[in-house]
Amino acid sequence: MSGDITLVVTAEDAGERADVVLGRRVAGLSRRVARSLALAGRLKIDGTLAAPAHRVRAGEHLVLAVPVAEVATPPLVVLAVTDRLVYVDKPSGLHTHRLRPTDPPALADLVAAAFPECAGASEDPREGGAVHRLDRGTSGVVAFARTFEVHAAARAAFAAGAVPKRYLALVTCPQDQPWPPATRPWLTPAGDTIEVRAPLGPGDQPSRVAVRPDGQPSLSVVEPPHPRGPGQATVALSLHTGRRHQARVHLAWLGWPIVGDDLYGGTLADRLHLHALALDLRAVDPDGEVVVAPPPDALA
Repeated sequence: MSGDITLVVTAEDAGERADVVLGRRVAGLSRRVARSLALAGRLKIDGTLAAPAHRVRAGEHLVLAVPVAEVATPPLVVLAVTDRLVYVDKPSGLHTHRLRPTDPPALADLVAAAFPECAGASEDPREGGAVHRLDRGTSGVVAFARTFEVHAAARAAFAAGAVPKRYLALVTCPQDQPWPPATRPWLTPAGDTIEVRAPLGPGDQPSRVAVRPDGQPSLSVVEPPHPRGPGQATVALSLHTGRRHQARVHLAWLGWPIVGDDLYGGTLADRLHLHALALDLRAVDPDGEVVVAPPPDALA
């Protein structure tokens, strides 16, 4: 299986080697890999096989066929389609988009195959029009833009905190846990819910995020837990900001690590039990609705 990388030579690229241009402009693709693929006959320029040392001219179309690992992918589950956006249900274990061109197919590839216009809606072709991302282990609703303008508007809405998001999580939770928890810094009762405003920043290793006073402002509104057996409960929470690992870190900070989240102290499980339940992009798509992804059985 292969995936084509296509780009158009700009005036700034003119006169450079084709492998140099590909290595510089394609995220996750090194010049060395581009050269090897071109030498293997996988580079075409304006439809003709070309060598990696070809000196490119402005306006030329470069197409590099990149082999992609053969991995079984689940069927695409479409939740809703509007003139502006496509909403799909991401399964746990599948990346939202590829990090490198040679990575196995991701959710963005499935969307682009079904809705080709999404492939050109984002500046980074790996994203396939995705306006946000979920962690690989998280399931639930993800939105993809159908035009470049909608993609830009949706990303701006996320950055401005104008996109309500609701999640469900299965957590380890003491059965005698009082509700609401005792007030402490960054935690405030708000009616039947609590507001967690613990700021988030880099953790003690690149893969981790931590609560820290100098972190970015973050707000999660957490609803009362519902017991699901000894020592476990389901929790619904709304994210008013979109920091990396926000739901996972805020719940662990409360003392309720998500089941399957070994990065933040969760018990071992077959998956990360975090689900993006609902997404409201009506700030960008006024004719749309709040889109809901049915939760898996463990969170229903």
